[in-house]
Amino acid sequence: MDEGRTIELNWDFYEFLLPALRDQAHYTCIPASRRSGKTYNTKMWLLREGLLIPRLPMLWVDTRQVNIEKYVFRYNRAILGDELFNRCDWSARKFTFTLPNGSYIDYGSAQFPERLEGFGYKRGVVNEAGIVFRNANLWDKTIRPMVKDEDCKVKLIGTPKGKNTFHKLCTRGFDRLNSKEWATYRYTCYDSPNFKPNEIEELKKTTDELSFSQEYMAEFLDDAGAVFRGLTGCIKKDIHQEPIKGRTYILGIDLAKHVDFTVIAVIDTKTKEIVEIDRFNQLDWVFQKKRIFEKTKKWNNGEIFLDSTGNGDSIYDDLVHAGLKVTPFKFTNPSKAELVQNLSVAIENTEITLPDNQEMKDELELFEFNMTRAGNITYSAPEGFHDDIVMALGLAWHGIKNSNPFAFAFS
Repeated sequence: MDEGRTIELNWDFYEFLLPALRDQAHYTCIPASRRSGKTYNTKMWLLREGLLIPRLPMLWVDTRQVNIEKYVFRYNRAILGDELFNRCDWSARKFTFTLPNGSYIDYGSAQFPERLEGFGYKRGVVNEAGIVFRNANLWDKTIRPMVKDEDCKVKLIGTPKGKNTFHKLCTRGFDRLNSKEWATYRYTCYDSPNFKPNEIEELKKTTDELSFSQEYMAEFLDDAGAVFRGLTGCIKKDIHQEPIKGRTYILGIDLAKHVDFTVIAVIDTKTKEIVEIDRFNQLDWVFQKKRIFEKTKKWNNGEIFLDSTGNGDSIYDDLVHAGLKVTPFKFTNPSKAELVQNLSVAIENTEITLPDNQEMKDELELFEFNMTRAGNITYSAPEGFHDDIVMALGLAWHGIKNSNPFAFAFS
């Protein structure tokens, strides 16, 4: 910076979060409601620490790599202001953000834990700890050795996602008398200035009790799924995965958008078992259509329920022209909500049987809902994650309820 040049920064922290941010415990856990400002305020805390202490090594751990640049450019720039931000250095190769005084933040993610290799950090943040610590070994084997020094201060923040490692760590902090090293501060939607009383009352009316408890009251629940509960009871390891002569099948197909995946979920109309999940991406539409055609032939020319949103219209036309029996489904907020809710009921009531597929379980467990300011519920995967398998399963189950038994496809 220019000698004598002073830049005023407005550290406008949410007052209710200050006790947690100021706590000098080695590890401070902050389980908090959605829209509590926990991520933005903790990023302010980290940048402030870095500016106050020259050459301070710091660490930020997030859910996925794609979230990192968002937090660097959207949050860091907003907090520091353009003038100071432009004096900092961002290395997209090393994922390191360096302040003018030599302090730096190394960024990493649970997506690629092998890239978390630094040691001796003096400040650290694990963002969305409820999601990050779904990997049970990530804390003990990867993150904690990097922030173990006694003079290091670490904030573990996030909305609870079941009783995983984040819950175990928070429990240590609740017992403050017997654990000087740990502290825990739990904040609900009632603490956050981002919620008006009438919004909370509307949430309570339109959100099921368990989801409200987890997402807005920051409570740790035995069932991690905010949308899909009872998942374990639907999983079967020995599902027959080859077509049976004379059996009818339905294919739910969610088409790829940009970096997403196309997913084909096949369900047996008699047993209600998902007999195959085919997930692929980065294929030209010509090859995708060929793959869909081959899968349909394999599964006794079953009826297709196809995502026809956007490019799906032309894919639908081509598949019908090829002689396949296809029912289009356009995704809108209301139609997606209905699709998800029907699948959720099917899983909770064990009407559907699912394979022991880890990618599928990950998507279902992470899938979440959000309440818009207008009071409408929207469903999606957390930012940076995929929901293609969820949508394909939803389409397959929609097909079970809406299949036309008198329709036929060319053989």
